[in-house]
Amino acid sequence: MNAISPGQIELDPLAIDPRPCSLCGLTIDRHERFDSSEGPEFFCIPPDEMNIDELERRAELIRQVEVAALLARWEAQDALAPCEPLPPREPDPYRPAQSTIHAFWFVIGLRDPERFKAWLADRLKDAPFLLQLLETK
Repeated sequence: MNAISPGQIELDPLAIDPRPCSLCGLTIDRHERFDSSEGPEFFCIPPDEMNIDELERRAELIRQVEVAALLARWEAQDALAPCEPLPPREPDPYRPAQSTIHAFWFVIGLRDPERFKAWLADRLKDAPFLLQLLETK
């Protein structure tokens, strides 16, 4: 039987703890490692000593943690549950353009019934609304 001494076993830091650090967002293998009498200790690398790749990775991990927290809150509030479709909205009643209404009042002001009838005959779609305006005046 082969006995393995404790000095022969070398564990990969990621096998020890594969999660990102809560302080800097990097995995444990990207921390400074110090071997002490109680075993290896890992310390965060200060941001001013990190290279660009490590800083970008750190920012991406922090963004992923924030997005995950946001999604968890939404899920807890059932915000991700499918919503019922809104009922179809009735279209607004027809109303002629404001310029047509102004022209209507101008033609009325001319006090020429023949011209008024001819003008209104050209606007059959607008006539019911315009005549209702005249009645309310």
